[in-house]
Amino acid sequence: MAKITSDNITSNKPGAGKREVKIPKDTSFNNSVMPTSENLKKVLETQQQLRLLVATDIIFSKPILEQNGNAVIFPHTINVIQGQAGVHKSRLAEIICASLLKRHDCKNELLGFKRTNFDATYTVVYVDTERNILEQLPFALQTIQIKAGNKKEDILPDFQYISLLQVKRIDRFNTLNEYLNYLRLTNTQPLFIVLDVSTDCIEDFNKADKSMELIDLMNVAVNDHNAVFLCVIHENPKSDKARGHFGTELMNKASTVMQVGFEKDDKQNDTELIRAKYLKCRSTAKHAPFYFKYCADEKGLVLATDSDVSAAISKRRKKADIDDIIELVEIYIGDGTTLCRNDILEKLCNDFDVSQKTMETRLKYMCEKKAELTDREGRICNLHKETKDKQVIYSLKPTERQ
Repeated sequence: MAKITSDNITSNKPGAGKREVKIPKDTSFNNSVMPTSENLKKVLETQQQLRLLVATDIIFSKPILEQNGNAVIFPHTINVIQGQAGVHKSRLAEIICASLLKRHDCKNELLGFKRTNFDATYTVVYVDTERNILEQLPFALQTIQIKAGNKKEDILPDFQYISLLQVKRIDRFNTLNEYLNYLRLTNTQPLFIVLDVSTDCIEDFNKADKSMELIDLMNVAVNDHNAVFLCVIHENPKSDKARGHFGTELMNKASTVMQVGFEKDDKQNDTELIRAKYLKCRSTAKHAPFYFKYCADEKGLVLATDSDVSAAISKRRKKADIDDIIELVEIYIGDGTTLCRNDILEKLCNDFDVSQKTMETRLKYMCEKKAELTDREGRICNLHKETKDKQVIYSLKPTERQ
């Protein structure tokens, strides 16, 4: 970012020219010690930048990646793929990497993921912590190159990768930090960095200080070094919560969060169908889920057929499970809007094959049991029911536990 001075700050008032912006002398701290520390200098420089930005029209960044026409990943963001073990989280991350590296003449579908601007080139950086370096990781990296339309023997300057598997866990954060600093010195392009899995990059993902080290590193890289992060993380067993203190903080900081899991049959056994559900979309309305499965012939993930998806949705329509209702309520009112009783019942009854009475019972259960939902900002919320002007209104209210 160019250095911002008072010379290039202009007023937005009609007829006004350039105006000087100075730090007031009458401050709440002693002028004789202003500024002394490097941190204070950084804060005051940022203050000047903010003054310039506040006085201009803000142009929001366009997405760098879409999926079936939905904006998914934006510049300067932290993003997450979470799920239980074995649900192909890493393969989904590989598809996303291939989408960013995809050649113009490549016809591979890549689950509907598409780069939005072929002129803006990201250096994709894959950091792995789990797979062995003799077979599993090389095959995954090879797959990314091939799916992007390249040959396995090609050396792609825009594709970098390392393994932290052989680095002691206590040393992994420092090693990652050193490597990213090295990349900044040797690379001029924006970075798209995959941490797979992210909890293995720190000494202890349940400790606040160790978790915040990595969160802070990502925040600095995102804001100062034109980077985007995609963190792959496991969920706690038999839970939909990302693992540890790090997972909680990551959810708060992330812009887009995708949850990956197998669809269940009527006996609650896993089927071959996989659903990617958007838990959080900070920059857009929450997207509908998409479905895919592993194909042995393709040795990778492919989009599910319409009949596969219809069968899965039909089963859920008849059951109207609380989790499925929560997903749609989040879509309908997760942006802070409210819906009256008749409107929300009409919408949900159109989505599920149940009566209004049954649906109202489900909503009542959600309110009384304080079912946890997430709004567009990723905050934990409860469904709130109140009466206004003789109308019953439903909304989401953030909980005290964040």
